[in-house]
Amino acid sequence: MKKQLIAILALLTVGTTLVKAQEVNTLYFLENAPMRHKINPAFQPVSNVFVGISPLHYTSLSVGNNALSFSDLIYKKDGKYITGLYPGEADKLSNRLKNDLRLTTNAELALLNFGARTKDTLGYFYVGLNEKIEGTVVLPGDVFGILNGGLDETGGRTVSLKSLAMNINAYAELSAGYSRKIDKKWTVGGKLKFLYGHAFADLRTNTAYLKMYPDQLQASINGDINIAAPLSMPDRLDKNGFSGLGGSLPTDIRSYLKPQGFGGAVDLGFTYKPVEQLQIAVSVTDLGFVYWKSATYSVKGDTVYTGPVMHYSEINNSTADEQNTGFNAILDTIGSYVSSFAQNSLVGNRTGANGVARMTNTRLHVGLDANFWENKFGIGVYSQTQFRNRRVYEEVTLGLALRPVNWFNLALSYSFMNGRWSSMGLGFSFMPYDGLNLTLMTDYIPFSYADVKYANSSFTVPYKAQQINLGIGVTIVFGTNPSTAKKRIYVKDVDDNSIPTNTNL
Repeated sequence: MKKQLIAILALLTVGTTLVKAQEVNTLYFLENAPMRHKINPAFQPVSNVFVGISPLHYTSLSVGNNALSFSDLIYKKDGKYITGLYPGEADKLSNRLKNDLRLTTNAELALLNFGARTKDTLGYFYVGLNEKIEGTVVLPGDVFGILNGGLDETGGRTVSLKSLAMNINAYAELSAGYSRKIDKKWTVGGKLKFLYGHAFADLRTNTAYLKMYPDQLQASINGDINIAAPLSMPDRLDKNGFSGLGGSLPTDIRSYLKPQGFGGAVDLGFTYKPVEQLQIAVSVTDLGFVYWKSATYSVKGDTVYTGPVMHYSEINNSTADEQNTGFNAILDTIGSYVSSFAQNSLVGNRTGANGVARMTNTRLHVGLDANFWENKFGIGVYSQTQFRNRRVYEEVTLGLALRPVNWFNLALSYSFMNGRWSSMGLGFSFMPYDGLNLTLMTDYIPFSYADVKYANSSFTVPYKAQQINLGIGVTIVFGTNPSTAKKRIYVKDVDDNSIPTNTNL
């Protein structure tokens, strides 16, 4: 069972770092990237006009977790490779997992985006149509505490599973925004978004626990599952109901586009320059909700398992062969117990609820950057905080920006929360031809890799990575000629007394 547990954790870790929590933070340091307004609606693109058409304009993908890398599960000690459950090592792994293990993924595809500067050069309009998919799975940290504490021979242990949660949603976003330069110091911006829901699934538990005794396990769960999807939902969601869903999957795009919910959101932001070389940028994006026309199922289950259980003291005091023998002896029994619990107890009847409202994944962006030598060199720090499914995800990124000429931006970055001193960020945005902008960026380029052999195949994985993300864009731009543009005409600086006083905002 030890091997199986390590294998499960490894698959979760590798799976969430090879596919990707946050938007690409390095975008903050690429001033001439047309899609930079996505993190702050006050940001105005370099070009007077930009046009982005799918699939060329902008695609981003992000997958990761908040605690584990492959290096936490398998590593070398005293000249040999060991697992995180090796005697005397379990405390290190359990300390990494003392909080909930949160697996997250984001994906965005820009279908059609357009932006244009106003005639007075002080304002900028945006319209866009984008597809987004967001997912979160939360595994209770108390479960992994068993690795370090195990069972007490003379008593029992209660493991809380209440934080167990799952959420995934897919929706289209139609937005319209405007940015306005108030004076030499202040720029403000905002967007209104209409959200069109495609699919949604959400698991929340009211009570859930596992009571562990020397010769007995007792499991209980009570909660709700909400599902909104282009499927024919059964009246009862059990093993037969789940298997029946496969036959009702949509077979064409028209079924997927059938609305499952509607909602709205706003983006609000500003930039402030106390002096010409220093900028403070603050914004809130995706502040809103979607009301899903979902089917609600109650989740209830209680079961007791009585059978062989291996205690923590036995694990530490046994040889490797004895451990394997003991684990294998109870593996089939516990496996049958878990399977029976999942198939026969975790069931629920569909209720008459008409739907459920869920907040969108709101983000708070705060940036501080200083730029010198006619904007050719910049350094700054950027924080992105994501409020997602009643939990908070944070990343802080230090960035260095190089702009030797107006048509080329290069950014180097390091993200503190998930970098683990074994990765760096890189981004560039340039215009090789008048009328075309190319942007490519990532926050986590791994430095350490490992070759993993599983069954008859082998593959290479980032050894210390917790997060992987990528953003790529190809955009048509007008009004930015790299052969004639000055070094700094990103947003035309104006005197306070030159701002039209009769302009209707």
